[in-house]
Amino acid sequence: MPDKAAQKQRGSRPSIRDVARRAGVSPGCVSNVINGRRKLDDPIGRAVLQAVRDLGYRRNTMASNLRRSQSRIIGLVIPDFENPFFAELVAKLEHRAEATNYRIVATSSREDADIEAREIDELVGWRVAGVFVIPSLYSRAAELVQANETPFVFLDRIQQNAATDGVGVDNAAASAALMQKLFDAGHRRIVVAYLGDGIANVAERLDGVRAAVDSHAQDVTVDYVPTGDSIEGARTALAAYLDRNPAPDAVFCLFNTATLAAYGLLQERGHVIGTDTALAGFDDSAWMAHVHPPVAAIVQPTEEIARVAWERLLARIEGGNASPETIRINCRLEARQSLGLLQR
Repeated sequence: MPDKAAQKQRGSRPSIRDVARRAGVSPGCVSNVINGRRKLDDPIGRAVLQAVRDLGYRRNTMASNLRRSQSRIIGLVIPDFENPFFAELVAKLEHRAEATNYRIVATSSREDADIEAREIDELVGWRVAGVFVIPSLYSRAAELVQANETPFVFLDRIQQNAATDGVGVDNAAASAALMQKLFDAGHRRIVVAYLGDGIANVAERLDGVRAAVDSHAQDVTVDYVPTGDSIEGARTALAAYLDRNPAPDAVFCLFNTATLAAYGLLQERGHVIGTDTALAGFDDSAWMAHVHPPVAAIVQPTEEIARVAWERLLARIEGGNASPETIRINCRLEARQSLGLLQR
């Protein structure tokens, strides 16, 4: 019996899952094709369109919009509430929500991909209007968002293979610019402390560091020290490095807990920050400007990130079907005394 006749006999309209089964793809792929987020002329796009024609599928836009309009809740999944950058971003998004009569429900993945998947599933199950996600270490969020029609926007740790909007900063350009500042100040032995593999934005920062090193004409020694995500882990890793190697001219930390660990460790070992050893960190925290000497920092524009991300998610909630876009915002460098510019 033809599919249309079968649907009519059952007295039900074909669903997006019926189309997905017919086309041999996921419901998320069907949604991306229907909403214009995927090309129509590739094999998946053609298979979906053929299944739509075979089944006589019609998107129930009115019902979809009604479901979303009934919810004024926006979900937010972040890796860690204790991280100052994430906490500040949550606060900025809450201000945006309040101004537009929405509420934020925030939850933490605790840098665990399984917990993250569970939290995303729970939020979608509550029929929230949309979801912001800062992906966890080894996140599978890019796969999860394709399995439903809820609007998503990724923040900070942008997933390049995700069929959804992403808003972050120019990690590579910012790191390259700071490395160049260190080179210009005369630093030739530099330690770069990074979180480890598996996080997109840290990988981008490493790419920027390496690009600056590769393009530098003079001889420099740059050592890369993976530290883990805790202050204790960063202290242990950096201490082990200092025990085995000559003292560096500069330490550049690609995330804020490593900056705090490096500051304390260098002080304890008698390094005069800004004179003996330059110290810089990616992500600015309040303490960095209030210690002496203050720590140089790459400042992420949280207000601008929140504004752009909020506008993107609301546009999706209101039915916008433009192709997914990755938006990168420029950072600012606070080249404070600890960068060593005055002493070199």
